[in-house]
Amino acid sequence: MGFSTNYDDVQDFDIIPKGEYEVIITKIEERTTQNGASGLNLTLVVRNDVEQNCKNRLIFHTLWKRKEPTQADLQVQGYSFKQVMQLAKAVRLPAGKSYETVYKLCDELVGKVMRVTIGHCEYNGKIYEDVKYMAESKFPECKHTFKSAVTADTVAKKTPETFANSGNYGTVDDYEEILSDGDVPF
Repeated sequence: MGFSTNYDDVQDFDIIPKGEYEVIITKIEERTTQNGASGLNLTLVVRNDVEQNCKNRLIFHTLWKRKEPTQADLQVQGYSFKQVMQLAKAVRLPAGKSYETVYKLCDELVGKVMRVTIGHCEYNGKIYEDVKYMAESKFPECKHTFKSAVTADTVAKKTPETFANSGNYGTVDDYEEILSDGDVPF
């Protein structure tokens, strides 16, 4: 059976328009640029359980380490104490809670929701989204549904029931382990 191309449901991935978006934090990683600047990179997903444009789109936001950190900034490993507290407040972390490091706080931020205001900025001649402001979500109860990606690893992780119900192909123990991309020499 064949098919025809149909672009009705295809999204364009132009720059996200300026405005407010309800988002969920999906990942926070510390990275260092080629120039040596360190930052906490936040990956945000525009929630699909709230009526808004750009559902499921990714927004990236970085909190940069200060070149000349204050005493308060040093408490959060050199990041702007004010920015870290704004982020913590936006996701409604309890006031007065203690953390050993900013990284422990980041662990608690993943999966939390907030509202961001997106603006645009220019860098090297291109226009990018820019998180201008973070605030508490107007919809704190999250029912966002994540899209699941199909990869070689997810296909390889079929349950024993899947194999048992698919015909006379033996048991799960009869199959050898499938290597991931990191296990092959090419």
